[in-house]
Amino acid sequence: MPNSLETAAASMATEWHAAWNAHDMARMAALLTQDVDFVNVLGSHWKGKAEVERVHAAMHSTQFRDSVWDNHELQAQLLQPGIGLVHLRWSIRGDFDPDGTPRAPRSGRFSWLLLRDGDRWRIRAAQNTNIVKPPSAEAPAAPEV
Repeated sequence: MPNSLETAAASMATEWHAAWNAHDMARMAALLTQDVDFVNVLGSHWKGKAEVERVHAAMHSTQFRDSVWDNHELQAQLLQPGIGLVHLRWSIRGDFDPDGTPRAPRSGRFSWLLLRDGDRWRIRAAQNTNIVKPPSAEAPAAPEV
């Protein structure tokens, strides 16, 4: 597993992307600590790896079943040894509202608090936020991760 936080964060973002697009929530949950706190774009707060995996698996069988996730800008900062902060800009398309209405493509930002777990980094806390301003109001996009 990568040693530097920046390398590990990029690898984790790539793995999140692959797991989401394969709709494999067990694979996604492997990135989380057992006691993860996860706040989604609607403000729901899920506690623990099992709950995050269960809720995401249910959503991926319905509203996210055809969704496609893309990663964009990634920033990683070492806060202290064994603790890192990551901000990931993402976009999604092909998902549905809970009533089955197709959603317009959207984008957002993830904040991850990472903890070093032996030779790996894992997500201890996640906050996901939709970006509501038009993309043209954003800073220029960085290369995709």
